[in-house]
Amino acid sequence: MEFSNAGYIPDENAMDVDVSENNARSTDRMASQGNPLVPINDGRYDVVVVSSVGLHVEGPIPFINPELPVEQHAIVQIESNDAESNSGDTDRVSPTASVASSRGPSPVDLPEESNQSECTNSEIPENDDKESRKRSLSEDEDDGRLCPICLDNWTNTGEHRICALKCGHLFGYKCVNRWLESQQKKSCPTCKKRVNRSDLRYIYAKKLIAVDTTELDVMKQLLDTAVEEKNKILMDISKYACREHMLNQEIAHLKKQIQELTSNRPDFRPSQSSSSCFNSFHSNIRLFMDKSLEICRQSGCRVFDANCELDLIMASMRSPNNLFSGFGIRKVNISQYKPLAFIPLHNLQIRDITFHPINNWVLTASMDKSFKVVDTISNSIMYTTSQQMPLWSCCWDADNQYVLYIGTQTGAVVKYDVRTMNQPVCTLAVPGDMSPVVSVASIPSSPGADLVNGGVISCKLNSLWVFENSGNDHIRHNLSLEGPFVSMKYQCGTKQLLVSSRPNNRISYSRHTLCTLEKISADKINCNIIHSFQGGGMQKLLSKSCFLSDKQEYVAAHHESSKSVYLWSINTGQRVCSVPAHDTVLDLRGIQTHNGNYLVSLTEKKLEFFKFN
Repeated sequence: MEFSNAGYIPDENAMDVDVSENNARSTDRMASQGNPLVPINDGRYDVVVVSSVGLHVEGPIPFINPELPVEQHAIVQIESNDAESNSGDTDRVSPTASVASSRGPSPVDLPEESNQSECTNSEIPENDDKESRKRSLSEDEDDGRLCPICLDNWTNTGEHRICALKCGHLFGYKCVNRWLESQQKKSCPTCKKRVNRSDLRYIYAKKLIAVDTTELDVMKQLLDTAVEEKNKILMDISKYACREHMLNQEIAHLKKQIQELTSNRPDFRPSQSSSSCFNSFHSNIRLFMDKSLEICRQSGCRVFDANCELDLIMASMRSPNNLFSGFGIRKVNISQYKPLAFIPLHNLQIRDITFHPINNWVLTASMDKSFKVVDTISNSIMYTTSQQMPLWSCCWDADNQYVLYIGTQTGAVVKYDVRTMNQPVCTLAVPGDMSPVVSVASIPSSPGADLVNGGVISCKLNSLWVFENSGNDHIRHNLSLEGPFVSMKYQCGTKQLLVSSRPNNRISYSRHTLCTLEKISADKINCNIIHSFQGGGMQKLLSKSCFLSDKQEYVAAHHESSKSVYLWSINTGQRVCSVPAHDTVLDLRGIQTHNGNYLVSLTEKKLEFFKFN
């Protein structure tokens, strides 16, 4: 193959080389344009230029574009052709060259025959090489953009940010970290070289193809806004449904009264004054939902207690922290409806919680066989003791601020003094009855009362007992109420006892019995029933009833059959109000604040505040 003489590459730093006569014309022309000329061979070889693109061309090489930087070109040594050297032609060598000059312009000042031969020889290889170059570029771009483990894009922040091992291979941090955790012999996923987790290094790249999460963040904000609006609308709907339910009940009651009066006295016409008095009476005891507050996203709430002087509610709930998988109590500000700190306490569910009557303490009893006394100011545990059996209930002594009572699953009530927690003061048990103590209450001593020295009420699943204080001993009395029992509350101010019972074989509906205790003899305490409020025909859960007041005294309890909370008047014994309960109510409490009187209910996730109208 015949080769034309090589061209010149302009370079100010190149060393001088003798120029052949065949190149004189091209040299003079480029020199006249002001470009310094540097010869790159002596005419026996073609010029071989390699750029970063990798285009392969064989044949005569035109002059290199003087506008391109010198760094993009390199002169490659040409191996001689053994076939031509063996033929004895020592003056010429047949080279094989790889040329890359895709960014250069058309050849300058070459003969037309040379240009035509160059185009003819390189037209087909250039097209093939361009396609292969595009494929290689596309593969290279994907290879530099994707994590080799998950084949997902890098990110410049977050869990999938780019990092490297000491061997130099790049991965997403989350992927390689998970890879190393799953391998006993930790090694690089690419080269299998032994590495440690301490070898992970973040890559702070000047230019990184990362996923743009701006639009995703905007959509998340829009979603949060939509969820808030939805919750607000649902709360409004619940309020209006509650009011509609109450109005429908009032209308039905009025219609029933009209029918009874007209049937007994056809000439009877109710006066306007009597109707207005009746309506005003019912309007004074109307309840509506004022706030629904979610305190636990997972179902785990069970009991709560309120202290209006501290403006606090303490509600038991499942831990929201994955590091602590047990149960604790959530502090809630009453006046602001604001959830506060969560205090982790127990490994299993909390069955009862009660505030101390004087100090800033709260007592909890749990199924993990322990009870704890917590300071509500510092959120720290002050006293704790474990038993041999799960605990179901607890209360503070009404006379001694250091004494507390714990109801166990085996039917015993254990008395403790916080000053000597190493052992109990005494144990109050009933031989033959091992049913759990669902509620326990302390009766204060009173000189004019039937129980002068006070005592303790133990409400079990199957029986109800009073332990009367008698010096250092206790006298046991059985109360003749019919179970099985669900809950019990004792109101010290009115000396009234509220006991809730499930349906049994003889009575097909649940009951909420309001009574007082009367000591008729030295060994006999009678239970005087004031009212027996009829509940629903179904009582699956141990839902607690409560006392509450608003101008008069009421009793509130959950009605599982109708999914409502009923309100009965203690004065008349009649049901005066009901509010719908969309979720199962587990605990109820009446509170009095400077903003008004409330009925507070606890479901598995929420605290709901019902305000008197």
